[in-house]
Amino acid sequence: MYQFFNETKINDIFIITDKDYHHIKNVIKLKVNENVIIVFKEKKYLCKIIEFNNSECIVKIIDEIISNASNININLFLGVIREQKWDYALQKSTEIGVSNIYPVIFKRNVVKINNKDEEKKLIRWQSIVNNAAKQAKVLNIPNVKSVIYNVNDIIKQKSSLNLLCYENEEGTTLKNVLKGELNCKNINLIIGPEGGLDESEVIKLNNNGFKSVSLGNNILRAETAPLFALSCIKYEFDM
Repeated sequence: MYQFFNETKINDIFIITDKDYHHIKNVIKLKVNENVIIVFKEKKYLCKIIEFNNSECIVKIIDEIISNASNININLFLGVIREQKWDYALQKSTEIGVSNIYPVIFKRNVVKINNKDEEKKLIRWQSIVNNAAKQAKVLNIPNVKSVIYNVNDIIKQKSSLNLLCYENEEGTTLKNVLKGELNCKNINLIIGPEGGLDESEVIKLNNNGFKSVSLGNNILRAETAPLFALSCIKYEFDM
């Protein structure tokens, strides 16, 4: 069943417009009396299409769907990588489950972002996340935040558990850290770009409460590492 996010509710009626209206009417071609799922203010509703007009699809609530929200809030600080791989990481991170995504330009980043291009990129990235959230039927759409250009701005976002995935970490694994933090509700997760993090960035983050963790013996690609780490976290906290 198709799911849509909506912000217009009048009693037991939702009004679907713009891109979602076009998708329902002209792409997937749903008809009156067919059902859809609507997400509104972190709740899911089973709804029936009752009317189409020139620019709106009107749906009526049949019942509320009880949905188990995630037990953990995850902020992903992800080094920006090449476009196709970056899009993939955004999409799959959304599907697995993440609360906020912070694009980061680290010292060793291959990809650079001009300030004048940032707004256009953020709009595009949020669109990718929105579409992935619809497809995966997640309850909350992750927010793509403004680009971070200095690790000091990551440090300002410190949470109850702050993790840095670091390929040179040998003593501490992500698995071991998570098993000791099962009551944690908020996690900051840092994953670098293709070139990894500069040692000075690692030292500064470690000195400010970010714990370096290993993702295992294999060196993971920049677009694979967030998916592996997020899956480990979701398994420990939500499964």
